[in-house]
Amino acid sequence: MNEESIYLDNGTLARPSDYLITQMQPFIKRHWHSLAPYLKGKEPFTTIQKTLGDLHAFVGAKEKDLFQFCSSGSAAISEVYHSAYIDHMAESGKNHILTTAIEEIPIHLLGKRFEKLGVYQNTIPLNENGQVTREALEAAMTPKTGLVSLAWANSLTGVIHPIWELAELCREKEILFHVDASAVLGKLYFEFQELPIDYLTFEGTTIHGPKGSGGLFIRREIGFESRTPEEVEGADLNVAALVGLGIAIQELSETFDHLCMETVRLRGKLETEIASAIPEAKILFQEAERLPNTTTIVFPGVMSELLAFHLREQGLFASFGGGRLQKLEDLLTAIGIDPIESKCALSFSLSRDTTEEEINRALGMIVDCAQRCRTFSKEVLL
Repeated sequence: MNEESIYLDNGTLARPSDYLITQMQPFIKRHWHSLAPYLKGKEPFTTIQKTLGDLHAFVGAKEKDLFQFCSSGSAAISEVYHSAYIDHMAESGKNHILTTAIEEIPIHLLGKRFEKLGVYQNTIPLNENGQVTREALEAAMTPKTGLVSLAWANSLTGVIHPIWELAELCREKEILFHVDASAVLGKLYFEFQELPIDYLTFEGTTIHGPKGSGGLFIRREIGFESRTPEEVEGADLNVAALVGLGIAIQELSETFDHLCMETVRLRGKLETEIASAIPEAKILFQEAERLPNTTTIVFPGVMSELLAFHLREQGLFASFGGGRLQKLEDLLTAIGIDPIESKCALSFSLSRDTTEEEINRALGMIVDCAQRCRTFSKEVLL
């Protein structure tokens, strides 16, 4: 990827800033050894405490709410499942977990793993926009339900769930509620202490943090015991990644208004001009509450993987899913989108760094590549 590339795949991975990388370097070069007992009271400990304070402040958590630094968002979700089962569900006899069919891969893999312990995981029906409603969640609950686990918003579609309503229902039913906030941090204002959420996880790389970073907040009233003993965790703590995560959080705070105003405008420009140049194109989920930076567009008659390949050859990065994310095609089909249209959809995720000049260039590339790909795709789709 060169400087002329246009990166519109920020729902999958967002580039850390040059400043963040610079601030991490001292903790890679100088403070590479074990923290204890050599450095107590010295620079790393001061920086760690400041970073933890910044993280609490950013999500609106109280000082007594627990925070655990994790190597990834997937690791954080794993901590949630293990704690919910070992510390709560096993004792109460509850063995039922609810999620959705459009969650990222780690949640579904964990559900499969826990089947060996007699836990079964079911999915909650979604509405036409891919959202969980309070009514659908309540209908899916059983007396054995011990945990509801889902992402606040989907990284590929941008669709946001009504988390407050869902959280209140879980509190009323005395069911633990886990929310992955990776997609909404820096894009949606909230206060963790005001929401009846028990576990809040996030992936560092989706918020412009470094690889090897993620986090888990646990409400102070919830019993929690990490799978990693505290003394071992402290000795092995990846201080550089934690510091980088703290810098990423600071930068999210500084660019919040820009992302929620200018980036929304640029997304609107992208959607409007694609719809004008390709009248048959469909902008999905415009009636739903969405993230300010994400759009999913169907290019009828054009296979998404082929279009993404040609766009990448031109230096433009978009996403059809994969990796820790589900394939966009599968995700849309699960929501109820026509299977043929689902094969023709791409997700575009802008960032605070996206410029109008990049959007103007991207429009030309998208329209040109879609038109060139249409003939071949139609043959394959038929």
